[in-house]
Amino acid sequence: MHVLFAIDTWALIGGTERHAAVAVPALVERGHRVTVLCREARGDGMADVPVLEEPALEGAGLAAAERDALAARVRAEAPDVIFLSALRNVDALETLLAVAPVVRYVHDHTPFCPGLNKYFETGETCTQPMGAICLQRYWLRGGCTSYKKSMHRRPLVDPIRELRSKMRELSSNRRSARVLTNSAYMRRELLKVGFAPDATEVLYYFTGSNTAEQPQGELPEATRAFVDAPGAPLLFTPARLTLPDKGVDYLLTVLAKLKAPFRAVVAGSGPAEEWLRGKAANDGIADRVHFTGWLDKGGMETLYARAHAVVCPSVWDEPFGLVGIEAMAHGKPVVAFRVGGIPEWLDDGETGFLVERKDTDAMAAAVQRLLTEEGLAARLGSRGREVVGERFGRDRHMDGLEAALYAVTASPASSA
Repeated sequence: MHVLFAIDTWALIGGTERHAAVAVPALVERGHRVTVLCREARGDGMADVPVLEEPALEGAGLAAAERDALAARVRAEAPDVIFLSALRNVDALETLLAVAPVVRYVHDHTPFCPGLNKYFETGETCTQPMGAICLQRYWLRGGCTSYKKSMHRRPLVDPIRELRSKMRELSSNRRSARVLTNSAYMRRELLKVGFAPDATEVLYYFTGSNTAEQPQGELPEATRAFVDAPGAPLLFTPARLTLPDKGVDYLLTVLAKLKAPFRAVVAGSGPAEEWLRGKAANDGIADRVHFTGWLDKGGMETLYARAHAVVCPSVWDEPFGLVGIEAMAHGKPVVAFRVGGIPEWLDDGETGFLVERKDTDAMAAAVQRLLTEEGLAARLGSRGREVVGERFGRDRHMDGLEAALYAVTASPASSA
């Protein structure tokens, strides 16, 4: 089978791209031919497969000539099926739907939320399906993290146009022959906005973490010195440094509450880094918290391996939270807030601890237990490794993905 794998950026950025980095080579290993279609390719750490780079996919639309050129280029590839991982250009999406059957994997909230993450800057979670309620919130209550007046030159007209485009994107995505998503939480969100129940199914992620295909790598000099220094157990948090969603500010509050000795590494980059460094200093923990900046897969693997425990402080509804099963693959216990899809992989008291959203006292108490109760971290981590094998294995994921791809290529509609 020839699969055209469509994704916005062919590079390691977040969970969507990390899924692509393991799913594409797994398809190739199973004998499929895979060609990647993307807006931009920065291929470090990605599979060595043919890549069609289309800079015109930037933005939400294409000129008529660009649509024709894209259709011709894709038809020339003659894919049996298109696996659509991430593509925000609505004209390109509709062009692909007209060329070959599409299996859509929805990784996050972007296809059905103009603010992109169903989260308000006030710290509230949005539970309403996308629609006129978004405009009401925009004009009367300040909008949300990526849909607000400060982001538009014309705050009366621009939000209407943006919402209309997003509603068109949603309608187009619903025309996919099959829709996959990464958690039961996300499936519920998709059904809220009109996806067909019989064509929408959960396919949990898998991870190549702690395997030969994702070996440990070198750390930056400053990070290596911090990690290698003798002393307290190491806590690890991989997270984009954005606020308010990723919750690294809550993590710092948690760390300041700990009575047991610790060292903490936060791996990631983002616009909130300077503010977070300042908070760590104000909280009196700057000497015990190290910010690495962006790290490649090898560096991340090394930190998972060296950690005593992993803390996931996200306060928004994480669609899944891939870092959790990466940590568990390394036999590390995880502490996280009970949000989004996280409870589907984190079994409270068995593979780590779940605490209620933003309850920093409860999170600090859970981390404190892992630092002080002898054998607890090892026991929970060992069970986590078992759970990854039982519920989030590579073969289970790829069997489900192949079944979805074959189902649409064999359907009458796809051959019409």
